Amino acid sequence: MYIDQDQWLGTLTGLTSSLLLSPLAAKHHISEYYPYRKLIVPFGKILSTRDQHKIHQTVTIDRPSSMSFSRQYFVFILNDRLQILQSTDSPTGWLYLALLHAMTSHPLPDHYTGMTGMERAFQLLNSAGCWSDQPFDELSLNILGEIASISPKVNYYPEHLTCTEKIDWNSNGIPYSMQHFGYYLIAKKLIDSSQLFNFMYPSVKTNKIPEVFQVKMHNEMLLKKLYWDYRDSYNPTARLSAEMEKDILRATSIKLYRQTLKDCSNITNYSAVRLVDDLYKNGNVNLTSCSTQNWLPLCQWLTKGSQLKALWVGLLQLADRFKREAAGKNTDDIQRFECLLKFLHYISDRCQIKPYYLQMLKTTLNVSKISFAFLTFPPFVSYTNIEQIPIVKTFIPRGECCDLCQNTLSIAELDRCWRENCEHPNVDGMAKSTEKYANNKLLKSSGCNLKLRLFLECVQSLICSVPIKQFDIKVSCSAQNFVTESLKDHYRIQMKIRNKTIEPELLQSAKHKFHQFNTYSFNQPTKSIRKTNRQKEFPQGIFPSINNKNNRPSEITNYFKKQLSESWNKLLLDDEYEKENPSTEEITQHLDLFRHESTKLYNEFSKSITLSNEQLFEAGLLFRITPTVLISLLLEKDLDPENVSSFKLTNNQYTILGGIIVNWTLEQQMERALHFATHNKREDFRNEVSHIPHSNWKPSEHIPWLVLELEMNITIREIQIKVANHMMQPNMRVDNSTVQNIVTQMNMGEGKTSVILPMLAVYLSSSNLSLARIIVLKSLFPTNYQLLRYKLGGLLNRRIFPFACRRDMNFKDQQINQIFERFKHGLRNCDIILTTPEDILSFDLLTIDKCRRKQFNVGRSMLTVQQWLKTYARDVLDESDEILHVKYQLIYTVGGQQQVDAGEERWKTIQSILSLVKKHAEDVSRMFQEKTCYKSPERKSGFPQFRFQSCEEVY
Repeated sequence: MYIDQDQWLGTLTGLTSSLLLSPLAAKHHISEYYPYRKLIVPFGKILSTRDQHKIHQTVTIDRPSSMSFSRQYFVFILNDRLQILQSTDSPTGWLYLALLHAMTSHPLPDHYTGMTGMERAFQLLNSAGCWSDQPFDELSLNILGEIASISPKVNYYPEHLTCTEKIDWNSNGIPYSMQHFGYYLIAKKLIDSSQLFNFMYPSVKTNKIPEVFQVKMHNEMLLKKLYWDYRDSYNPTARLSAEMEKDILRATSIKLYRQTLKDCSNITNYSAVRLVDDLYKNGNVNLTSCSTQNWLPLCQWLTKGSQLKALWVGLLQLADRFKREAAGKNTDDIQRFECLLKFLHYISDRCQIKPYYLQMLKTTLNVSKISFAFLTFPPFVSYTNIEQIPIVKTFIPRGECCDLCQNTLSIAELDRCWRENCEHPNVDGMAKSTEKYANNKLLKSSGCNLKLRLFLECVQSLICSVPIKQFDIKVSCSAQNFVTESLKDHYRIQMKIRNKTIEPELLQSAKHKFHQFNTYSFNQPTKSIRKTNRQKEFPQGIFPSINNKNNRPSEITNYFKKQLSESWNKLLLDDEYEKENPSTEEITQHLDLFRHESTKLYNEFSKSITLSNEQLFEAGLLFRITPTVLISLLLEKDLDPENVSSFKLTNNQYTILGGIIVNWTLEQQMERALHFATHNKREDFRNEVSHIPHSNWKPSEHIPWLVLELEMNITIREIQIKVANHMMQPNMRVDNSTVQNIVTQMNMGEGKTSVILPMLAVYLSSSNLSLARIIVLKSLFPTNYQLLRYKLGGLLNRRIFPFACRRDMNFKDQQINQIFERFKHGLRNCDIILTTPEDILSFDLLTIDKCRRKQFNVGRSMLTVQQWLKTYARDVLDESDEILHVKYQLIYTVGGQQQVDAGEERWKTIQSILSLVKKHAEDVSRMFQEKTCYKSPERKSGFPQFRFQSCEEVY
């Protein structure tokens, strides 16, 4: 490859620290699509600045020598057909690519990807390639911290209230509309998910969580609220996953009001009640003024209505003031007060309010004859024991030094002070200072109680002197049902569906390619060349011992020689033919035809979707018409034909889109063949053109396989399809018996791990009836984990759950439940489990151990997991000959450690026998030369090779 002179990508606009490499041309042949171009980007602190004279921010990468990972580089592949940048390093490379797209984002879509950088960033962050059930390494955590910091800092002002929302937008050059509130939320969710199973990796170093998640820079609840407020302004690609949005709705939903209604009576003329005999009969009361009380919101009176005893005098004062200020006019204050009285009347049953008290207030408000101008309202203070107006002897404090006579004089003096409304004089010092204070407090309380009672009696007589105003009859109504809006019911922009007629010729071509076997290939030979028949003599040298008459098996050797000689002569009589490979011109001609047809199919498909919705698509309110988005729609329809997404593909659109992808895979094969031909890789060229794609499988029946071919730029060979189909038949019947286990052997290099294993994994996990569990050797676990993440974590969006278990783990009941929930989550979401035989055996042995130790709660949970896996798990064993070795059988030691029988004598006896053989073997071999075989050892300390030629000689 060479450094491209034109470094503009059409995406990652503004990035200055990158290097674009293009493939070298061969024989003046320039390939447009294969091999891919590559982009090299160093890791570092990404900085964004914006000049006022430029319309786009400039992004640089700062790499100080003191920084960790200063020599880390990432290589991204430019897939021109899918219009995306791809990373082979999962998850770190995917996360860094998402960060680059986010930092270079602009409100207008990128020329290369067809979507904004923010949309591509969320497409990557939502894909399975970025999610991990293992703890992230330090580099990945660093990148996630940078992603989270793109979201603006939000909080309430003041912080202890929720009345004002404060948003501090980042001033780093990124447009405000591109500073998504969800960056922080999804980055935190990624870290939380990766740490959920830390107990399975005790030996892994725990890396420090980025500071942005530790310091309270973001109010997470407010971020969730703001995300939901802004959600509909984001393109569907730039939204959080449906699972995360459900969690946000659940976290931000408020407690619903439950309305309790009773049957309303038609009574409006309520029985009269005296204030001093009922509401203010006894007890304590804290009179509250309502002069500054706002009548709204009405919901506050649901609580205050039950405190009418404290509020009634204040409401009476407010009604009298409104009436005097109105001077006979129907002012706003009077109308508001009437609304409040009507509401209190409506909730009177719930708040246990006697409506007559509200009628008294309404009468005061509406009858002009009633005036309290000459009355002085009691102070709005606390009143104690309002029923105790005269002095009660039991409440009078008695002095310690006072005799009975003096106490009698003190009571009489208090009675006089109460009647004359004066303080206690404490004549002759009969009471101490504390007793004097208590006496005066008692006098003051009784005086206030008297004033309150006199005021209430006067008010009662004034109001009852006129006809009491009546309320309207309560109207019966059904209780309102309050519900929280679900994600399913949330409003979506509806597309206008027009049944545009698709060109019949294109539709027929797509049907043939997508729903039928491929019967034609560009590499079919036009003629055959007969090879020169070279006569060769039979190779006699391969039977050197046939002339030895003393050799007993000579008859067998003659038989095989005769058979081989006949086969040799027959081979020489047969004519050999060699197929002529297609020329590069023929392949180029076919490739141009396919590209032209793909363009027509793509344009026809786009028109069928955008018809009557052009402005919605141009504004970015609907999904982007890009290859990656359209492929996700195709996969959704395949996994869930009854999906509830906002857009459903019609059958014709489904067929056209499938035909486009089939065409793309065929184009990829031709491009690979041209590349091998122009670079004189003849063996690779012959191997490539010898395979006919989709010759023994229909793409419409295995869409994930078709997408796997497209994304990985491969052609699934016929033998690989046969093996996969054979392995996918667990209930195959042979000789009237059901075969549940299938073993298939293949040669090295046939694509068992790189092709067939992902095919089986994605097929077995495509239904909610089975959970695919891939079992690999422990030494191959890291390689298989990265391979499956790379192949299945992109467009196919399948998460890989690495299950680990060791005998020294002490599982808790909660941890087992977490594992169980993850398994069930994987079954629902078509995830794949990757594990090793050691991990499975360790879990089984731990289950037995927990039961033996009588830890029944944990043991019961582990047994439940085992039983569930037996029901739903479909195991695929890579390198089955090694995995099924006897050493991986369930062997469990019970009891304490003990010596074997005879102890060390067992080993001494064996060594003694071997020493005797070493000592006498040479003498025995001399005595029986024809019946024994002896070879002296090379070292003095070694044992000789000694063998009897037949079993008879031993006896």
